[in-house]
Parts: sequence; C-alpha cells; structure tokens
Amino acid sequence: MGEMNFRNGQMTATRGSGLFLAIGWIAAILSLFMYPFIFGVVGVIMGILATKNNNRAGLALIVTSIVFMGIGLIFSGVIMNYTRHYLGM
Repeated sequence: MGEMNFRNGQMTATRGSGLFLAIGWIAAILSLFMYPFIFGVVGVIMGILATKNNNRAGLALIVTSIVFMGIGLIFSGVIMNYTRHYLGM
C-alpha cells in the first residue's frame, strides 16, 4: 500500500505518484526512439500528475521529458539507425 500523508488535517495517499513516475520515465525514454511528440507529452503529463501528488521527482521528469522530446524530434532517425545497426537488425 502507498504511503499516507497528513495535510491540512486530511489524509492523502501518494500511492499513485510512483505509478505516474514509472510510466513517465518509460515514456520519456521511448520518446528518444519513436514518436517523440506523443511519448514526450505523455512523460510531461505524468510528471505533472506526480507533482500534484506532492512528489518533487515529477519536476525532474517534466524537464527530462521535454529535453528527450526535443532530442528525439531532431535525432530520432539517427538514433534508430544506430540502434538497429548495434542490435544487428
């Protein structure tokens, strides 16, 4: 079960923020290789949702998703060709 926080006399659960972070980091990394605009935006949205649950790691996810999305938009073809050559595909 997730960790519980008390804020303004109310108990709030932060269980979902870990899931948001995991999905967001996966999407951020995938934005380097394929569909950078889609996966980059998913990473940013997951970072925002994690930040709304008082998780400061969401800010790093937002920034990283934007940077990876930019790199993916510019270099996705080069990265995919290198990856295919490295894997022997």
